[in-house]
Amino acid sequence: MAKQLSDDTEAPAASTRPRRRAGLSQARSRDTRRRLVQTAMRLWTERGFETGIEETTIDEIVEKAGVTKGTFYFHFAHKEEILLELGYQTATVLYEEATRCVNAQRTLEESLRRLVGSLVASVQAAPPAAVGRAMSEFLRPRKPGDEPPASFPSFGQALEILFARAVEVGEVTDAVEPGEMAQIIEALYVDSIMEWSKGRLKHLKPSLQRRTAVVLAGLRPGAAF
Repeated sequence: MAKQLSDDTEAPAASTRPRRRAGLSQARSRDTRRRLVQTAMRLWTERGFETGIEETTIDEIVEKAGVTKGTFYFHFAHKEEILLELGYQTATVLYEEATRCVNAQRTLEESLRRLVGSLVASVQAAPPAAVGRAMSEFLRPRKPGDEPPASFPSFGQALEILFARAVEVGEVTDAVEPGEMAQIIEALYVDSIMEWSKGRLKHLKPSLQRRTAVVLAGLRPGAAF
């Protein structure tokens, strides 16, 4: 009986080892991916984004990052794909913020204010030229098989969960689908970011808040369509 109890108590610990190893492996993979992105961004920033991306080779990126070329291709199909990572990271930040707002039952107006704050903080963490190139790559028409990974949310998905709740609680009209509302605000965000990256928009955060408020006013209950 004593031996049986010993076996029973040891089994759960043994069963957790594969999960623990998988978790460590995933963490290492994320760290490696992050290091590749940071290294490429540093090289491109030093050389200028006008020509730096084209002039910087994958060999230089992996040497500075301290990884092999095979590791690079495990994470990215080509170096321009690193630019997409900026968009994916920002979209993930927005989705997480939107989820927190829904869980906290914040108003749509407050939620969108928080989303704009998170968006601007993420965007302005990179040089404007990098953001412009990243957005151009992010918006480039995709061939079959070249779609963004399903594991990354989009700007639209983050916004849609906010508008779905807003429709449910009567903050906005139910005459427009939440997905369509999300597309409208997403297009506003993208256009504003592109303007800012090209130096045509000085103050990104207040401009986004003002433009979002204008669109939101037209989506209130009772608005004519």
